[in-house]
Parts: sequence; structure tokens; C-alpha cells
Amino acid sequence: MTRDHTDPVTLAFVGHTTPALSDRAAAYEDEVLPLLARHGARIVYRGRRKHGQEATLPFEVHVLWFPNRAAFDAYLADEERAGLLRRFGEVFTSKQVVELDTISAAGSRP
Repeated sequence: MTRDHTDPVTLAFVGHTTPALSDRAAAYEDEVLPLLARHGARIVYRGRRKHGQEATLPFEVHVLWFPNRAAFDAYLADEERAGLLRRFGEVFTSKQVVELDTISAAGSRP
């Protein structure tokens, strides 16, 4: 599918971390995710692994929506976001970001 730079962008983020870094990872996400709003983006879903589950499972999973590619690029280049990255350091041992195509919207039936 060809994408236009004005098309909305929906991303899934899956982040893994260690038990030693989990509090720091949660604190980082608590501070960085509110920056989405200044770029017209929103958190569709944010979830965290249930307490007591295997530490090898993903720690946090997000679905994020951006109004267009420029908004996503602006979020990535946000100076405050860069400062948080420097302040917290790398809090995830691995992370995946997947750009999604919508198959069905929330509340609709397949």
C-alpha cells in the first residue's frame, strides 16, 4: 500500500526490560508519553505486563496514533523527548515499533 505523508500513522510499541530497570522504564514512559499531545498525537492504548508474570514477556505495550508522518517525525525530534532519553538512559533491553494498517476499528466487528 502506498502511503501519503498526510495519512495518519498508527504504531504499536512493544518494550522489554529487566526487573532492575522496570521502575525506571515506567517513570520514563510516564514522562515521555504526555509529549505526544503537543504533536497532535494520542495514546490509543497503554498497557503493562501484569505483576507476577514472567519477566521475559514485554513490559509495556502501546498503540499510538499520529495525525500524519510530519507529526510522528516532530515527536521523534522533540527536544524535551531527547532530554528525557539522556536523563533516563536506555530503559528497554529490546523494543519493537510496528507501523500498523487498520483492519477494523475499535468497537466494530470483523
